[in-house]
Amino acid sequence: MSKRKKEKIITEETDIAQADETAIEDEETEVTPPAEAEAEAVVEAEETANETTAEPEVAEERDEKAPLTLEEELEIARQEAEKNLDNWQRTAAELANYKRRQEEQRKLQRDRIKGEVMQGVVSALDDMDLAFQNLPAELDGQIVGWVEGFRLVQRKLDKILDEQNVMVIDTNGKFDPNFHEAVSSEDSEAHEEGDIIAELRKGYQIGSRVIRPALVRVAK
Repeated sequence: MSKRKKEKIITEETDIAQADETAIEDEETEVTPPAEAEAEAVVEAEETANETTAEPEVAEERDEKAPLTLEEELEIARQEAEKNLDNWQRTAAELANYKRRQEEQRKLQRDRIKGEVMQGVVSALDDMDLAFQNLPAELDGQIVGWVEGFRLVQRKLDKILDEQNVMVIDTNGKFDPNFHEAVSSEDSEAHEEGDIIAELRKGYQIGSRVIRPALVRVAK
């Protein structure tokens, strides 16, 4: 056998041996089917997502458990104090308004009752005023004493009105329908239009509450 032929045979044997080794290596290597590879990729993605999502929860849980700083506690206490103060001020204002309304209502009630009682007193005073206006010019000693007795009663009734803050309504100046009642409207050269010419009957009031309007004559 020639030398060239021997070298060819050795080369062919070497190629066969290398081919056998490559085949053996390919058989030993496990090929993953496409479906299994996709499933594994999904599982890995889910695990990665769970790990990523779990991290903020752990961090948040750590923050909640962390103790508050002194500045944070002071800020919370300050906010609660301001809220309590605001509620207290609102409640105090509402209570003060309620007390004021109750006092006003009680005062109006007292004035109403007082006015009803004083109407009888002022009626008696009307009769006395009328009697004194019609006294005869000449009186003997006995009648003078009798008249003075009635004047004493009149002064006592006037004192009662003063003690109860009952005031006579002023009838000087312009006519005011809130306090005066016009009996007639007359022409008068001495008065301007709307002026009160004369008072026919006294009027009385308690504060701003009119017990009885004054009867007057008004210029037109």
